[in-house]
Amino acid sequence: MRSYTVVFFLLAVHFFLCAQEPQCGMNWLETTESQKGVPVEQIKTSFHGKIDSALESTNSIPELRSEIIVPVVVHIVWHTTEENLSNEQVIEQIAILNQDFNGNNKDLRDVPEEFEPFIARKGIRFCLVTETPEGMSTSGITRHSTDLEVVGIKEELYEIAPAWDSENFLNIWVANTGDFLTGLGTYPGLVPPERQGVIVHPRYFGYNDSFRYNFGRVAVHEIGHYFGLDHIWGTDQNCESDDGVEDTPLQQHSYQSCPAHPQATCGSNDMFMNFMDYVDDRCMLMFTQGQMERMLATIELYRPELLNNDISCLSGEENVCEFNASILPNPVSQQLTVVLSGNVVPDNYLITDCMGKVISKGMVNSQEFSTDVSELPAGVYFLHLADKVNREIYRLIKQ
Repeated sequence: MRSYTVVFFLLAVHFFLCAQEPQCGMNWLETTESQKGVPVEQIKTSFHGKIDSALESTNSIPELRSEIIVPVVVHIVWHTTEENLSNEQVIEQIAILNQDFNGNNKDLRDVPEEFEPFIARKGIRFCLVTETPEGMSTSGITRHSTDLEVVGIKEELYEIAPAWDSENFLNIWVANTGDFLTGLGTYPGLVPPERQGVIVHPRYFGYNDSFRYNFGRVAVHEIGHYFGLDHIWGTDQNCESDDGVEDTPLQQHSYQSCPAHPQATCGSNDMFMNFMDYVDDRCMLMFTQGQMERMLATIELYRPELLNNDISCLSGEENVCEFNASILPNPVSQQLTVVLSGNVVPDNYLITDCMGKVISKGMVNSQEFSTDVSELPAGVYFLHLADKVNREIYRLIKQ
């Protein structure tokens, strides 16, 4: 009987691990540090108390400068050739950060009307450094090969690719974090300076072919942690704790995939499309003004040297080419027509459902094209337009 019990237990553990979706490593990091004797809860309480006090006093934070530019160095630590990402993919990720942290992402139009007044429209910009700490020319990208497969959650990571001075640079390590962690970000005081920064699995860095995290928003989420943000639902499921931000509603739990709005817990509709939830990248859309104020306060109080330096860098600006598609009609029941008014035409289109499954696809050869959607079940779908450089995504409703 005992042997059957052991077998059942092992099967249950195996099933749990195999069923687990990869997600942010913040909880894993806090648990790991606590096991080392780090007073995690005390550090968090102190940090949040100082930020709250600063935000309550208009005189305690210096007037935030008109342009917040954070110098970034990206350390690519690779075991397989697929993990040795190109410079172009790194530059693409920097452009994504600059869009999402400034309310310039095109899918911001999909934010529900009730949450539109809270969108952060201007905030933090990022740039790849062009000089090393020693004054030598650099691309802002370092590359390190390793024999370790899951190096992103090992102490050896920081020996293989040492951090540049974490007071002056945002260090981003692109390294394998295993099957169950997409990445992690370290908020102030949680880990030593040489480990301060962000880690992202190469599978989810920049635009990529992964199932759920394919728009570069793992880095957006983890940098949110680095700048002091908690997950939007807080720390319990009793509607008694939250993320400490006034303009994010109380929320009972995280969300997965791409839920349809509205979803309600704690007596109000949930802002699951926030960058600090666990939804798929294509449904992560916004930071709030309150979250941006909290991040800026974190920079001023805990990471001021990111701004108080003369480090030379390139901003990785978003490509100015745009498709500017109009979907007619939307909602649609029979034939969908797409009219393009931008300065470039995409090479192809995809229509996917809320689970990311490709429903239809085709080539684009003109400023206007149509496709029959009459056989699709009613629901929410996504139209993807892409060429070799640009990607845009639009939400459509099938009646």
